[in-house]
Amino acid sequence: MMEQSNAKIFLAKERGKNETGVMRSYKTFNSGNYFNEHKTAFGNLYLLNDDTLAPAETIKMFVEEESYIVFLPVAGGIIYSDSPGHEVTIMAGEAQIKFTLPGTIIEIKNAYEDSLVNYLHIRFRRVAKSACAIDELVSFNIDQNKDQFVRVSRQNPEMPFMLSMIKLGGRSEVIYELHNKKNAVYTYVIEGAFEVQYRLLHERDGLALWEVPEIEAEALSNDAILLIAEVSL
Repeated sequence: MMEQSNAKIFLAKERGKNETGVMRSYKTFNSGNYFNEHKTAFGNLYLLNDDTLAPAETIKMFVEEESYIVFLPVAGGIIYSDSPGHEVTIMAGEAQIKFTLPGTIIEIKNAYEDSLVNYLHIRFRRVAKSACAIDELVSFNIDQNKDQFVRVSRQNPEMPFMLSMIKLGGRSEVIYELHNKKNAVYTYVIEGAFEVQYRLLHERDGLALWEVPEIEAEALSNDAILLIAEVSL
């Protein structure tokens, strides 16, 4: 008999959408001018935007609350800068993770003059009284470590989240064991199709799971890519 789990699916086709002449943003959770009563934050994960930025263009954003902010290019590269004076170039295979204070202005620029760039913009709320003042650029390689989970964020007990990614061959199966059994899990399909905990997910679908010690995932297409976030409830 299949073991059932507490879960909620976030379908890609039901995401919010904001589009201008230079960028397109698909929003998993409520943010900006997008609101849906069924798309509230999952634990301390409160923003997961799938953004595409036109060549050589720049956008700015304002940080309203203390947050751990992650920028993860899926295709291409971006240049990150902020009002405190930090600047870094982030390419596919890298993630910029930074604890950011309210009032900070962030600027994201497409690093290419002739190509679109696609990146994930993820935010987690602080849950402890003290914050882990992290500011790091993490490199990872899912091609050299195929069929294995690769850490996108370094394991740190003071951080209220953990990010991992995996690239699987068709019909390959894997089990992800939570590092903290009190956490919940949000999975996000970057490429391909998966069956995660007996639920079918297509590209850019998400699945929230809680009260589970581990999750099972099977790739239903070749070179399918899955992002997993452990979050605090």
